Amino acid sequence: MMIGRFRRFGRRTLLSASGLLVGSLALAGSASAESMTMSGGSSMAHMGSSAASHGMHMSMGGLVMSVGRNSTNILPSWLTVIWMLVFLVIIVIHARHVLESTGQQRIWHSGHVFMAIGMAFQFAPGSVDSYNIPPGFWSLAFANAAIAILLWVLVQLFAGNATNMLWLTMALDLGAMAYMWSPSGFQAPITWILVAYFTAQSLLWATDRIRHFDERTIFGGGGGNIAVTPDGTMTATVAEPLICFKDLRVSMSAMTLGMAYMFAAMQLVMS
Repeated sequence: MMIGRFRRFGRRTLLSASGLLVGSLALAGSASAESMTMSGGSSMAHMGSSAASHGMHMSMGGLVMSVGRNSTNILPSWLTVIWMLVFLVIIVIHARHVLESTGQQRIWHSGHVFMAIGMAFQFAPGSVDSYNIPPGFWSLAFANAAIAILLWVLVQLFAGNATNMLWLTMALDLGAMAYMWSPSGFQAPITWILVAYFTAQSLLWATDRIRHFDERTIFGGGGGNIAVTPDGTMTATVAEPLICFKDLRVSMSAMTLGMAYMFAAMQLVMS
């Protein structure tokens, strides 16, 4: 009885939290769509820097901001090129994982490819980025992807299917990417929380401790969910593992570290 009540309470809590997140992402997506129509495709989706007579002008996520003398720039041009190349390698690695996987694993690895592509464009200097993709496009795309995963997770939960905890991590990561590309600007508390989150996630990937989450369902346990059918039979459902035998320590720790670094660089420039 207590377990059943706990699961019902957990589902209601997750539903409320997901509803708030979906609503905020939908608002961000609509704002990004409006920004796309107003931008006329003239924004540059890159982060680069150039010297100016009264300071420095930095383009982040397609938004050009004036950086004063007291601002801190921790991402010079040469480092943006290195990070861009790192993410190009990550794209190749995870594209191979997509081809080698099936089912939920293929979709999960596809999410990492999508994130790596967005980060490669985020770091790409203007001299090599000739696509002129508006930042609103990226924000809208990542927001929609995060919402789709959250809705799928809720459907699985209410259907009584065990759901891997790493799907919530993926939804949060995609939501963070939507925030990174949002043309409406950053909020310092949220940005620094994301810096800490992705730094911690990078350490979990580097030490391979993230696998502990791959062995758990959203409402706890290492094996799956216990359900009781209408005729009184107890059944166990097991969440599909996502990492499996693949070694993601280098690629995922590099990607999450790069995301943390980008958030920190943007916030320091804007402060």
